[in-house]
Amino acid sequence: MTRPRDELLASLGLERPVLQGGMGWVATGRLAGAVSAAGGLGVIATGGYMTGRELREHIARVRDEAPGRPFGVNVLLPSAAAEEDGFANRRLLREQLDICLRERVAVIVSGLGDPASVISEAHAAGIRFAAVVGSVRAAHKVADAGADVIVAQGNEAGGHVGPTGSLTLAQAVLAAVDRPVLLAGGVATAGAAAAAAALGAAGVSVGTRFIASEESDAHPAYKQAVVDADERATHVTRACTGKPSRALRSGFTRAWEGREDEIRPYPAQAIAEFWRAKAGAVDGDLEHGFLPMGQCAALVQSVLPAGEIVDRLARPLEVAA
Repeated sequence: MTRPRDELLASLGLERPVLQGGMGWVATGRLAGAVSAAGGLGVIATGGYMTGRELREHIARVRDEAPGRPFGVNVLLPSAAAEEDGFANRRLLREQLDICLRERVAVIVSGLGDPASVISEAHAAGIRFAAVVGSVRAAHKVADAGADVIVAQGNEAGGHVGPTGSLTLAQAVLAAVDRPVLLAGGVATAGAAAAAAALGAAGVSVGTRFIASEESDAHPAYKQAVVDADERATHVTRACTGKPSRALRSGFTRAWEGREDEIRPYPAQAIAEFWRAKAGAVDGDLEHGFLPMGQCAALVQSVLPAGEIVDRLARPLEVAA
């Protein structure tokens, strides 16, 4: 019987079972190229804002820096998106998807919205699809739709999250679906990667640890905030998009504490406040910005080259195999 790790590597054409998470303004061609060059799956994050021209430029950079290596593009598929304007609008998504199809990227990754129709388009173009889920119900749904890989992302992860912790969610998803499952949320160390392998995961998906990498496009203040964080530095809030998302506590997120009933549902809150994600990631504004970050930031002690991070995380997965 094929081991989950071997199935993952064969399916995505990887050397190492480490997927780099899609993080807006952080995971660009520079970071994705470094991760893919190290044998993992680098991922360009379109973040609901990236133009077609920008996406093509990032794809070209990955291919320059990691020639012949597979990489992915993360897209957002929110069902309530506007047709023309605003965060993750349908016109922009269509442009991003068309570029992914024409460029024959190796993998499309998504964790927001219903990917069923996109999966069929990807497969028709010979592209694999990885779906990020926060529940067993969602895992069943994307598996039935044909997702090639499922990323079980627990509540301790940075960015949009569900209510269930990574250990429980990963085990439940592993028992529920018959395809490679990656564990996400709480993974920043070799020990966490070894634990994922012990549970039967095919590999790991990692975001926060790569924020604090040399090739990350995160502002130096954002990288340092990851290094400085303790286990209580983050919380889950709907303040930025109207959907639950884990981020660093900041003046912006604290201002909404006790006023949660005033937060508008998605996408209205995202249209009004999503600019703060760019303010945090690009400008390093730790007070007024929104800085997605997982609890595992407490375990990050320094900024490292992305290739070294891939190596540290991959070694226990390879030994376990």
